[in-house]
Amino acid sequence: MASILVFAGTTEGRRIAEYLRGHAPEVYVCTATEYGRELVEDGENIHVLAGRLDVAGMGELARGCQAELVIDATHPFAMEVSKNIRTMCEKEDIPCVRVLREGAAGGENAVWVKNIRDAAAYLADKKGNILITTGSKELDPYTRIPDYRRRCFLRVLSTKEAVEHAVAKGFEGKHLIAMQGPFSEGMNEQLLVHVKARYLVTKDSGKIGGFQEKMEAARKAGAVPIVIGRPQERGLPLKEVFLMLAEKYGFRDPRKIVLIGVGPGDGKCLTGEAREAMESADVLIGAERMLKAAENIPVEHYEEYRAEKIHEFIQMNSRYRRIAILLSGDTGFYSGAAGLKEELKEYDVTVLPGISSVSCMAARIGVGMEGVPLLSIHGRSCNYLDYLRESGRVFLLVSSGKEVQSVLTRLCRYGWGRARVYVGSRLSYPGERIVQGLAERLAKSGTEWDGLSVVYMELPRSRRPEPSDGRDGDFVRGKVPMTKSEVRSVILSRMTPAKDAVIYDVGAGTGAVSIQLAKRAIDGMVYAVEKNEEGLSLIHKNMLRFHVSNIRPVHGEAPEILRDLPAPDLAFVGGSGGNLRRILAAIWEKNPGARVVVSAITINTVAECMACMQAFESHPAEILQVQVSKGKKAGDYQMMEGQNPVYIVTFEGEGQQ
Repeated sequence: MASILVFAGTTEGRRIAEYLRGHAPEVYVCTATEYGRELVEDGENIHVLAGRLDVAGMGELARGCQAELVIDATHPFAMEVSKNIRTMCEKEDIPCVRVLREGAAGGENAVWVKNIRDAAAYLADKKGNILITTGSKELDPYTRIPDYRRRCFLRVLSTKEAVEHAVAKGFEGKHLIAMQGPFSEGMNEQLLVHVKARYLVTKDSGKIGGFQEKMEAARKAGAVPIVIGRPQERGLPLKEVFLMLAEKYGFRDPRKIVLIGVGPGDGKCLTGEAREAMESADVLIGAERMLKAAENIPVEHYEEYRAEKIHEFIQMNSRYRRIAILLSGDTGFYSGAAGLKEELKEYDVTVLPGISSVSCMAARIGVGMEGVPLLSIHGRSCNYLDYLRESGRVFLLVSSGKEVQSVLTRLCRYGWGRARVYVGSRLSYPGERIVQGLAERLAKSGTEWDGLSVVYMELPRSRRPEPSDGRDGDFVRGKVPMTKSEVRSVILSRMTPAKDAVIYDVGAGTGAVSIQLAKRAIDGMVYAVEKNEEGLSLIHKNMLRFHVSNIRPVHGEAPEILRDLPAPDLAFVGGSGGNLRRILAAIWEKNPGARVVVSAITINTVAECMACMQAFESHPAEILQVQVSKGKKAGDYQMMEGQNPVYIVTFEGEGQQ
C-alpha cells in the first residue's frame, strides 16, 4: 500500500505528522536523531524511525514503505540532507515537496552574513565575548577567532554527540552550555548577560526556531546579533503543504478556528454573532472566567489561555473541526488575539470582536472615547501619568486592587490630587460597582478595590497653565549648573529619541535635559544619573513640577553606576568628571548600537572628546560648536551678551552612519 515518507527536523515534521494522523495513508517519519524521534508520537497511521541515512539508505526506505510522496521537513540549514533527499527522489521518481520555514523579522540592526565562515571572519578582529548558538556541527571556523577558548561561549543541544564534538574542538567548562530548547526571550537575555556577550551568533531560523526571541534578547542585553542568512530554496510554506495534503487525500473540510471577544464577562454582553459561533463549535477553549460566559452553551469546554498550549491541544485533537477560542473583552484592545492568530497561522482563523470593558465603562459614566488614550497596566508597564499630562484624559485597565490604589497615590504625588477619577469594577456582572471622586479623596478612602477594574482619569479643565520646559526660569534651579535652553534644543535635535527609547542622562544636574527627553520618549524611560545629592533632589522636584513620571533618578557616579541599568538606545553625557572614555565604553558594552551625545564647555572635556573620537573609530563622530548671545537692556539700548561656547559631539552607534 502506498505511503507518505516525511523527513523531519523538529517542529515542521511534528506538525505534519499530527496533521496526517488518522486522515491519510500510512505515514513514515524519519528523524536524524533519537531526540527528533521523541518529538513525534508513534501510533495510529504514524510510524517514526530514527537514524541518519545516505542517498542509498533513503532510497531503500522509500522503496520499502512504497512511498508515493516525500516531504522534506528538515531544518532550513540542513542543506546536505535536503540535497540527498532531492537526489533520491529523482532516482526513485517520487514527487518531493520541500517545506519552507517562514522568514524571520526583527533582525534589522543585525550584521548579516552568508555562512559560519563569514561570521567567524567578521568576529576575528572584534573585541568582547561571543555567544554562539549555531549548533555543534560546524565549529572549525570559530576556532580561528583569536583567543576563542576564553571569549567564545557555545550553546548546543544536551546530547552526548553534540557535547563530545564541542569538547573535541576546545569548547569546555563554563564555555560549553548544553541545554534543550525552546528558549524564551528572558532566558536568552539572562544567558547573554551571564556570559557578558557583546556578540550573538545565530541562524535565521524563523519564528519557529526562536529567532525573534533571540533578536529581542540581544537588543535588551546590548549584544550585536551576527545572523547567518538562510539558503534560498524552492518549496511550499507549511500552511500550503497542509492544503495540498487535504486536497490530495480528500480530508474533511479544513479546520475552522474562531477567536471570540466575549465582552466584559457576563454572558448577556455576548454579541449575537459570537453566541452563534460558540453554539456551532465542537469545543470552546479559554480561561475559567471566559468559559463561565458560555456555561449554558452545551459544547465541550477546555480550560486553557496560553497560546502555545492551545496550539498543542488543537494539534493533538484533530477530531475537533470547528474550534472557538474565547478571549476577554474586545479582540482589538490589549487582547491575546494577535498572538494567537500568529501562533495558529497554519489554520483558517476568523476573529469576532466583542464589547470592551473600556467601551462599557465609557457608556456607564457618559463620556466619549474620542481622542482619549486607551492604556493598560494589566501584566505590563505603562507611563499613564505622562499620557494624562499630554491628553488630559485617560482610560486605564488594571489587574489588581493594589494597582488601583497605586494609581490614586501617584496622581496625588505628581500634583493631580484634584483629578476626577472613576473606578469601574466587575462591569456587566451582578456585583458591578462604579466609584467616582477626586483622586485625593479616593486615595484616602480606605476602599478595597476590585482587581477586575477600569479606571478613567480626567484633569480639571480649570487647572493652572503648565510650566514650559523650554524656559530656564520655569525649572527649580538651586546652585547646580544647568544646560541652557538654547543648547538643550540643539542637543535634542541631535538625539531625536524614539517614542519607546531607553535613555541615559549622565551628569543630569537639575534634570532639564531629562525632562525634555522623557516628554519625547513617552513610552520609554530616562535614567537620570547624578552624583550630587542636591542635583538628585532637584531632579525629583522638577519631575513633580513638570508632571513627568518616566524618569528614574539614579544616585551615583558613572561609569560604575551604569552597570545595573538596562541597555540604552541613546545617552547624553553632560558631565563626565574626567571619565568620558570609561563612560562611553560602559555604554557601548551594553549596546554597541547606542547613539551618544556629549556636551563640553571646558577645553579639557573637548580634548577628552577628541581622544575618544580616535579611540572609538567604529563609532563615527561629528562635532558641533554652539555659541549663543542674548540681548540685554542697557539704558535705551539693547546689547548682546555672549554665553560660553559649547561643543556638542555626537557619536553614532557601531555600524551606523
